Amino acid sequence: MIKINLLGSAPPPSSASSGGTPAPKATQALVFVGALIISFGIVGVMYEVWTNQIATLQKKRDQERLRTQELALVQAQNQKYQEHLQDLETRIDTIQALQNSRVGPVQLMNALGNVVNKTSDVFLYTLTPAPVGDGFLLKGQSNTVASMANLLASLKNSGTFEGVQLDQFYQDDKEDRLTYKFSLSCQFKSPTGVASPTSGAAPEAPPGTAPAAGPVGASGKPPLPGTAPAQAAPPQSQPQKRLE
Repeated sequence: MIKINLLGSAPPPSSASSGGTPAPKATQALVFVGALIISFGIVGVMYEVWTNQIATLQKKRDQERLRTQELALVQAQNQKYQEHLQDLETRIDTIQALQNSRVGPVQLMNALGNVVNKTSDVFLYTLTPAPVGDGFLLKGQSNTVASMANLLASLKNSGTFEGVQLDQFYQDDKEDRLTYKFSLSCQFKSPTGVASPTSGAAPEAPPGTAPAAGPVGASGKPPLPGTAPAQAAPPQSQPQKRLE
């Protein structure tokens, strides 16, 4: 059935239509507030997590920097120790080289004494470096020709001396005593295979001083200062008889 409003005014709203409008706005507001709370909560949680991670990484970075500084100090000390070790090795090598290349007169006198002890009636009174070469000149006397020949043979067969050569030999019958003066030259071979201690020219001594090598007795060693040798060699005189 069709109803017609003859008054020309709108009918009053019903209670059902007026109560249904506010409900969607409150729901939207609650949903919006809840979404904000959830978003801020998520952002806060993420911020805390990331802040902790950043703090942990910064702590590790500081530890790595400290470790790097410690390693740099250790490396600097290690470099100093290496330089010091290399310096010590250089010094040790230099000392060993000097020790290996050093041949003292004690070795020469011991070797010569061992040779002279094997002979008899032989007296040595001078040992000087040779003017040319690295050998030395040895002068002495013997009571017999055989003892002098034994000395030469002992020097040649000793294995310590080489280039043994008799330079001069003559008789001396001063004061009715017949002796044989001789002068020989040879070279000393060190056990280390280096040059002889008598190599090079001998330093010039002041006038009136004794020669570098003193008298050598039958034992091959020079007498102690202030003591006389066991048997002094007679003074050298001009040769009266010379054997070629």
